[in-house]
Amino acid sequence: MKTAVFWGGSFAGWMGVLCLLVVLGTRPATAETLHLVTEAWPPLIEQNDDGQPMGMMWTIAEKVLVDLGYQVELEFVPWKRAQRMVAEGQKDGIVGIGYTAERASRYQFPEHYLILSETTIFSLAEAGQPYTGLESLAGLAVGVSAGYVYSPRVEKANHFQKVRVPSIESGLTMLSLGRIDALLGNRLVVWTEAEKLGLADRLLAAETAISGGPVYLAFSQSVAPDLVRAFSEALANYRRDTLILTGKP
Repeated sequence: MKTAVFWGGSFAGWMGVLCLLVVLGTRPATAETLHLVTEAWPPLIEQNDDGQPMGMMWTIAEKVLVDLGYQVELEFVPWKRAQRMVAEGQKDGIVGIGYTAERASRYQFPEHYLILSETTIFSLAEAGQPYTGLESLAGLAVGVSAGYVYSPRVEKANHFQKVRVPSIESGLTMLSLGRIDALLGNRLVVWTEAEKLGLADRLLAAETAISGGPVYLAFSQSVAPDLVRAFSEALANYRRDTLILTGKP
């Protein structure tokens, strides 16, 4: 239980109490728990050997929410289910989602993002040179992650076959077996998964990104808008302070 300390009846003392009460009033009286969901996206967000969340996106999201006075729980589920659970109000937020106008009608997006994502084209080294852009994929079978949103150029492209894969792991397996010719994925995530599968030495990645952009923690429509605004402001402060302290965004 939080308690206030009074300094007699002096003006300065009462002003100190008033300021303290204002600060306390901006936080829950008891720590409210926010229930979040995501899909593992190592190394950006994943579970450690003890089953606890880890990774850059989780570190940022948890730090900001805990500093706002909340407890946070994260559940890992398939991506489509994660989106549905938050859209239906079963969970409070989804970590690692990109913005679209359609999604903005289902979720509350803060003004500020967690990270910037970069998607590129992966192929097998034995196939030759890496593909240089979307035009080079003509006539090929290309793995794309089910439930993920790519740039409009990728979404509208019809000169290659889009093969929906349930995960980066399955996409890499299909690529290694020759069931697809290329795979679109986050550069860091695909390389990390390829290392785990022992496939990194067989991969080539295009130097140029073909998609990407801001990735957010988006909230359910059932969450109070004040929380979304507070999170966005605190996130902006966190990013500014991190840049000042480390020189890195």
